[in-house]
Amino acid sequence: MTKDSLKEALEQNKDIPSLLAPDQIAKVEVFLKALITFNQHTNLVAKSETATLIDRHVVDSLSLVPIINHYSDIEKVQSLVDVGTGGGFPGTIVAIACENLEVSLLEATAKKCRFLETAAAQIKVKHPIGVINGRAEELGNLAEFRETFDFATARAVGTVALVAELLIPLLKVGGFAFLQKTDRQLQEEMPEAEIRLEQLGATVEEVISLAAEGSDSGRVVLVLGKKSKTPGDFPRPWSRIKRD
Repeated sequence: MTKDSLKEALEQNKDIPSLLAPDQIAKVEVFLKALITFNQHTNLVAKSETATLIDRHVVDSLSLVPIINHYSDIEKVQSLVDVGTGGGFPGTIVAIACENLEVSLLEATAKKCRFLETAAAQIKVKHPIGVINGRAEELGNLAEFRETFDFATARAVGTVALVAELLIPLLKVGGFAFLQKTDRQLQEEMPEAEIRLEQLGATVEEVISLAAEGSDSGRVVLVLGKKSKTPGDFPRPWSRIKRD
């Protein structure tokens, strides 16, 4: 794939120029080129074809941007942690698009963190992207990270109850978590999640549909708001979280 073909593909996708300035599109291009190269020897994403990366990862990540902007104060610098970021989605794209955010990418796999550090250094966003090699259920119990972030995201990590237990302890009181789900997943997962959210000191703010008019994709963003401090017995060890 040539540089020009990737750039052209980014610019021709109607969802991208509407949310990104030309210099931001160029930064996404730099990031994707680095990802494609690294993915040849270390698995970051299942499929690294241009169309798949743009539609499944870039556009999907950008769908969070208007929502995050709605909840953020663009007049001041705020922080966001992307838990289980993998190849850097959605956190890296959000960092490029939302210039008021200090984004930290949290990933348990060291090889992926090495890629993320290299890519972050190449992108050069206004507030440098941080990379944390660790697990949310452990960091959530450390004073350095517990209740320190304004926003949190997680993509394809687990059920609402599981993800909430990982994200909410990292949020400040008054912070928000953004979970990408489908309508069907919410219907199946919310009964259990409602109990866990109450335990964690959080509530559902809203469910935002991402489906285009006439589409049956059922994609939504679940917005969780943290209303009170999370009790000290959360997050629990991973074996307990996963078992429940």
